[in-house]
Amino acid sequence: MKLTDSFSNAFASAKNWFSQVFSPQQISMSNSKPRDVQILPIATNTKVLRARSWSRLRFEIEYALERGTTSNCYLIEADQTALIDPPAENFTEIYIQALQNTVNFRKLDYVILGHFSPNRIPTFKALLELAPQITFVSSLLGAANLKAAFPDEHIKVLVMRGKETLDLGKGHVLKFFPTPSPRWPEALCTYDQQTQILYTDKLFGAHICGDEAFDENPESFKEDQRYYFNCLMAPNATHVEAALEKISDLQVRMYGVGHGPLVRTGLIELTKAYGEWSHAQKNREISVALLYASAYGNTAILAQAIALGLTKGGVAVQSINCEFAPPEEIRTTVEKADALIIGTPTIGGHAPTPIHTALGIVLSTGDNSKLAGVFGSYGWSGEALDLVEGKLRDAGYRFGFDTLKVKFKPDEVTLKLCEEIGTDFAQGLKKAKKIRVPQQASTPTEQAVGRIIGSVCVITAKQGEVSTGMLGAWVSQATFNPPGITVAIAKDRAVESLMYPGGKFALNILPEGLHIDYMKHFRKNFAPGEDRFANFQTVEADNGCTVLTEASAYLECSVGQRLECGDHWVVYATVDNGKLLKPDAVTAINHRKTGTHY
Repeated sequence: MKLTDSFSNAFASAKNWFSQVFSPQQISMSNSKPRDVQILPIATNTKVLRARSWSRLRFEIEYALERGTTSNCYLIEADQTALIDPPAENFTEIYIQALQNTVNFRKLDYVILGHFSPNRIPTFKALLELAPQITFVSSLLGAANLKAAFPDEHIKVLVMRGKETLDLGKGHVLKFFPTPSPRWPEALCTYDQQTQILYTDKLFGAHICGDEAFDENPESFKEDQRYYFNCLMAPNATHVEAALEKISDLQVRMYGVGHGPLVRTGLIELTKAYGEWSHAQKNREISVALLYASAYGNTAILAQAIALGLTKGGVAVQSINCEFAPPEEIRTTVEKADALIIGTPTIGGHAPTPIHTALGIVLSTGDNSKLAGVFGSYGWSGEALDLVEGKLRDAGYRFGFDTLKVKFKPDEVTLKLCEEIGTDFAQGLKKAKKIRVPQQASTPTEQAVGRIIGSVCVITAKQGEVSTGMLGAWVSQATFNPPGITVAIAKDRAVESLMYPGGKFALNILPEGLHIDYMKHFRKNFAPGEDRFANFQTVEADNGCTVLTEASAYLECSVGQRLECGDHWVVYATVDNGKLLKPDAVTAINHRKTGTHY
């Protein structure tokens, strides 16, 4: 659905103004390596330029593992020369310097865009100054964005709708495949027949920075690839499946991804995994329609974090960017969904036109039995959020959470809150849908499993300003040298997203007699963002995590590996430090009658 010209212009102007006034926040990690550009030949007449940042680039949920990232650009030098996906303004200066040492700008013919982002405009401007003859190659929507970004300049744009090819000579015939999704409606994949490389842009990537340009050891990147999928692709599972179908007949020997190591060793396995993960997401029993528009990108970031929480909570997410979705798609999605969440920015004191359209469709369906939620980012007022909430409330909708209003760009604490809101919303839906059946006696097998006992512990984790904790009884020593433990964590736990390789946590082992209060407290349902430790005396461990002063002992641990096991993650961690606080205390034990619950 195209916006009206007046609204499109206002929307573009607002985005442009905001990007100039409020630049993305930068996060520094302990790794202080400078940014650089790694240049390597990867195939005939083809190089990769990997602009590397060893620190997390900005407050967005997909960067939460804090392992840095790479922005991968590709250079094909045949009879004609093409660049694929120049990086954002974070890398413009070092990227242009590296490119000057690599290519003759007078012979640069094409710049191919896998997606359009306003933060790439400074790099485009720098390229046009050095090579004014270049022609941009993009999807139809990407071309519209380019022309809006350069309204006073005559730039050449070649639109690829899916049937056209581009012959660079020497056998490098490029084919193009539009792969739109709500997050990237202008997405475009490029396939080179000569090298059999598929340039996938956002698909199959990972936010990790290192010297390894290729996935020679796929196992070492698996967690990063899965986390990236969960954050960015899971809410768009239907669109991912459509993209996989489009590329299924191609003979591909390498994925030229937009971020992280290039995929060749694990190509078949990762492609299969994307299909399985997407299918599992799409076919969940309960679904939520997540409708949003985003003037400055901030509401989209919030939507992404909420979607991750919904996914962790075990429901399917049907993400809809109302700026581009036709009304019929919105209507069909809303009618099929079990609940709906609407995200809106505020522009000039009002909700943008696409949100008004979507809200009208929601209200016209007349099904106010569905649980609802409202969220959004604003600058000074936030009237749009009050408007949407009021309309839904007047129509009789119940709300799964208090309307979330975030001023300007969300920080990491806010994004964690969004994730917890999504998970809590999903859990509420599942409970409401659950059909009550008479309790039956546990089977002998279930009773036997229940005889496995575990010590009662509180697991606390911290990352940046985010701190959380949970009760844990599924803990066991796993290794002597190095000393290591395993912890089983349900997928919908808030602490789960902090328990990735490299993460830090503390294991508080509780003494017999004092553990009852802790079990009652940590077994309750916490509100999103609620302080888990408000009622207890605590101190901080050397690794920054929370230590309960009434614990009999505590261990400071570093996550080494994760293994997906049914409805839980099993985490292996090494013990870095520890202290016995109460030498004479007896460790509390959790006795169960059945193995069907904690």
